[in-house]
Amino acid sequence: IVGVVCDCKNIEGPDEPPIISPTISPDKSCSVCGEGKGVSDPSAIFSFPSQPQAICRDLQSDGENGLLPEDQCSILPSLIVNVCRCVPLGPPCTICGEGKQVGTPDALFAFPSQPEIKCGDLEENGENGVISEDQCIVLPRLIGTLCDCESFGEPCTVCGEGKKVGNPDAIFSFPSQPGTTCRDLEDRGEEGYIPDGECAVLPELISLVCECYAAPTASPAPTPSPSSAPTAGTDTPTTIPTSAPTAGALPTPAPSP
Repeated sequence: IVGVVCDCKNIEGPDEPPIISPTISPDKSCSVCGEGKGVSDPSAIFSFPSQPQAICRDLQSDGENGLLPEDQCSILPSLIVNVCRCVPLGPPCTICGEGKQVGTPDALFAFPSQPEIKCGDLEENGENGVISEDQCIVLPRLIGTLCDCESFGEPCTVCGEGKKVGNPDAIFSFPSQPGTTCRDLEDRGEEGYIPDGECAVLPELISLVCECYAAPTASPAPTPSPSSAPTAGTDTPTTIPTSAPTAGALPTPAPSP
């Protein structure tokens, strides 16, 4: 009755914000910060209203891997520029100096008048080219002690000797540290980026998650069979003497009648 008297009508709710879905795979990857730019605060959190939060690192990775629709990727630069601190990309930078790596990734460092950042995130920024060259030059002296910079170790087999990662896309993380794919973990081990102390305990920790398996060994080359060809130095056949006359022998005269 009220509906008729008051002429009630259906109303449309406000437009829902776009959903960033990791299940859509466009033909090409996209830069969530915009062309030529990258995330400089990978641990920062971004979210649309009423949607799950996303870490800027994961958002950038999804874009690079082609997991974001192009129409959504085109609007992201203006939305995340301040939260994820998008900056122009430059050449890769080794923040600890050539041949060294961060040993304490959770330690906090800050340039004057800039927000703090974890040493691990700072190292990641250097690898991704979001640290300017002039800053990269002075960083080894500034963070060497704080970030516990250390020389690269020997190559490390994260699954244990003679074993390989069977599920490269699985995610593993140490407690209170960001997750990493088993593929990246194996790559970093082979490149000597994992300290010896961590490498020794990794096989037990990642065996189930990364589905470690025994790598097949190469079959030994077949042994060549002995040749039936004659061996050098064997005796030559004996020459049979002929009945030809000896040179210089005179014929016997015939008897007289």
